[in-house]
Amino acid sequence: MFKRALVAASLAAAFAAPAFAEVTIGGSIESDIYIHGSNADGIRDEVELDVEPRLFFSGSDKLDNGSKVIWKIWTGVENYRAQNDKTWGNREAWGGWQGDWGTLRFGRIYTPSYLKLDWPYGNLGGAMHVAELGLVAYNPDNSIAYDSPNWGGFSFSGYYSFLGQQNQVDGVDQEYMFDVTAGYSGGGFMIDAGYQEAAANSLVKQNGADVLVHQEDPSKFWFVAGGYNFGAFTLKGGYKGWENSWGGQTGDQNQYFVQGIYSAGKHTVGVTYNYFDDVDGVKLADGSKGKLEDSSSQVVYGQWNYALSNNTSAYVQGRYAWNDKNGVIGADYANNGHADSSSYRLLFGTWTGF
Repeated sequence: MFKRALVAASLAAAFAAPAFAEVTIGGSIESDIYIHGSNADGIRDEVELDVEPRLFFSGSDKLDNGSKVIWKIWTGVENYRAQNDKTWGNREAWGGWQGDWGTLRFGRIYTPSYLKLDWPYGNLGGAMHVAELGLVAYNPDNSIAYDSPNWGGFSFSGYYSFLGQQNQVDGVDQEYMFDVTAGYSGGGFMIDAGYQEAAANSLVKQNGADVLVHQEDPSKFWFVAGGYNFGAFTLKGGYKGWENSWGGQTGDQNQYFVQGIYSAGKHTVGVTYNYFDDVDGVKLADGSKGKLEDSSSQVVYGQWNYALSNNTSAYVQGRYAWNDKNGVIGADYANNGHADSSSYRLLFGTWTGF
């Protein structure tokens, strides 16, 4: 990451130009090659690429009262995105204020629960299974986020989104999404918890016409996670649960995970085990809703990182998932949805931050 003033600011000393707001340019590039496959019918092993170029611009302007106006535009043109999704600010695009009282932002913002789970709990191979599965939302538009200051290791965040802002139809409830998290970190110990809920509006066909309807049963997600650092070794674990949200199939499900990490010099190795219990709240063969028996899944993943420099790491990552008779969670998204099967992914790559 590096900082550059606006071009005009470089001439300020010579031409007595006014001061300009600070601008930061940064990003990352991830380049991976992997092989993945499953023993499910109709699936074969395949070698593919995962290339993730990401670039952001951020800045701040210090106000006379000591607080700051802040902003960020963060864009990803990952190769797995559809072409029409490779748009300016598709990861984050927000503006706000920051002071001793905390940080307040408006726009497209990553949700606090996602950020908490992505790091530090979802690192070393857990982007899909720990950080994403079950979440109600990652980075919706039209959002307001507040992050508290750090009070002796304790902090919290609150988040509210108007989603697509389809809220002006008389007789249709307002769509919404909210997220709250709280956590403490200090003395090698960490603990975090969060809760998300959302009810969206959508257009459905009724008598040949598009009619806006409100989601009757809100989607919900919650988690508790923690860990302790023993020096070179770190132990972490957590619990996640969701209702009417998506994990591998729509329904209500619980997940438990435990992770061990060992670091020595330029080397870091982590191994994580995940257990997903039977899915509840699904439509059964007789038309009723209930628990789908034998729908549990298990996933083990591990990753070895080697630091090539202060900004670049090389790594090897492996994932293996196996499902019960009606379980459908795969080693990656491409292998999700195949009951009574096992799947794997073996990945080699590098990541550079700048």
